[in-house]
Parts: sequence; C-alpha cells; structure tokens
Amino acid sequence: MAALAITAGAAAAPRTTAASPCKLTTRANVKAAFGGRVGPGRVDSTLPGVPTCHFTVAHSNLGIDGAAVVFITPGQTPATFALAKKIIPGVVTVRGVGTAAFYNPHTTSIELLKGKVVASAQGIFINPGGPPVNAAKVKADVIVLAKSVARHL
Repeated sequence: MAALAITAGAAAAPRTTAASPCKLTTRANVKAAFGGRVGPGRVDSTLPGVPTCHFTVAHSNLGIDGAAVVFITPGQTPATFALAKKIIPGVVTVRGVGTAAFYNPHTTSIELLKGKVVASAQGIFINPGGPPVNAAKVKADVIVLAKSVARHL
C-alpha cells in the first residue's frame, strides 16, 4: 500500500539502532499527527530489503480513513539524500525535522536526514470518487509524523 518515495543512488545504507521500522514512532505520535483511532504498527516486508511499518488510521482529522507509513530509506546516504532533493520534481524543504528534510506532495511523504540515517514518513489518505483531502492539512500532519520519526532515530 505504501507509495515509496523516489530515491537516488545505491550506496550501502547506514545501520540504525531501530530493530523494526515500528520503533520509529508510536501509536500516540500517529494519533497526534492524524487524529482518529490508530491501530498498532504492523511491519510489512512485501518489498525485499525495505521493511515498512503501517499504522491504520480510522476517522482521521482529514475526514477519511488512511494509513501512516514509516521506514528507514534503504541505500540512502547524506549525499544521495541531497541529490534526491535536487532531482525529484516538486519537493519542498521542511525545516525543523532532523538534520534536513523535504516534503514530496506527489507521495505525501517526507524524506528526512538525521546524522547519516535517512528515513521516510508518509500519510496515505486517498478518497477514490470523492473530493481530495486538503493538501495543506496532509502536509502539516506528515510533518508532525516526521518530527516523531526524527526523535526516534
């Protein structure tokens, strides 16, 4: 279900102390970001080498159900993070999240750098057949989630 953010480069990923991507945030932090009723984090290993943690969110502050997804971005380094920020169209710098961060409105995700670790925080709230969710609100909520991930790195 996760629409992984586009990344550049194939350097070896630095190791993090988090044994599971679900240690990157908590249900309480997801609730603080999106409101609603938050399910427990569940590891998804569908993509080899890219374990993600999915939290379902029912009755979010965006008006629809969805999910919050967090993970360490494999193969990213500070150099590839900087390159991705330059080459991914439409990204916006986000201040106050980790060492550096950018928001991708196409994937409603934030790629963040803290030290030498690159991680991702994403809100997936799609309303098929209905009006789109408020883009500014999604971005604000994902920033709250990304700040939580940065604190847990």
